[in-house]
Amino acid sequence: MRNLYTRRSELSNRGTIRVKDDSGRLVYLMLGKWGIHPGVLSVYDVSGPLLAEIKQRSLGFFPKFDLYASKKHVGSLRRYQGISHEMLFVKGLNWFIVGNLMTFNYKVYHGRQCIMTISEVQLTAGTSLEFHIKNKDDEPLCLCIAAILDYWARHDLKVKQKKKDYYGKLAW
Repeated sequence: MRNLYTRRSELSNRGTIRVKDDSGRLVYLMLGKWGIHPGVLSVYDVSGPLLAEIKQRSLGFFPKFDLYASKKHVGSLRRYQGISHEMLFVKGLNWFIVGNLMTFNYKVYHGRQCIMTISEVQLTAGTSLEFHIKNKDDEPLCLCIAAILDYWARHDLKVKQKKKDYYGKLAW
């Protein structure tokens, strides 16, 4: 198991996201954007080959995303109405995601085995996300999932802020 890091602000940007290991060496580059159909985020090894992609399949309140490893469809991810936003299931991979959108602490399981944990940490460069990923082969797919979780977390925060602003104007 190794630790990977990216700056939280980079994960939210639409462009290039750099992922480093615990020695500060660049390991992966993530390129892409979503929010418009068809949004795609690709994970590349620093030596160049494409390792994984996540593609936005639909728009709306609960968009669907497809996961690809080595250009092969391996699973899909979406949020469901009525189910807690802190519990998600990745179909195809049979991964279960549990966490908190506000604190951005997550664990991903396959059965009882923990595949990945995500947590926010304070480093000298600022707020970063720390990934503990058990299997090196799962790292690209885990990074794709982390990007989607961040997208949903930021979207939910915007919605809550809009509600707060709206209801704050109504109170006189």
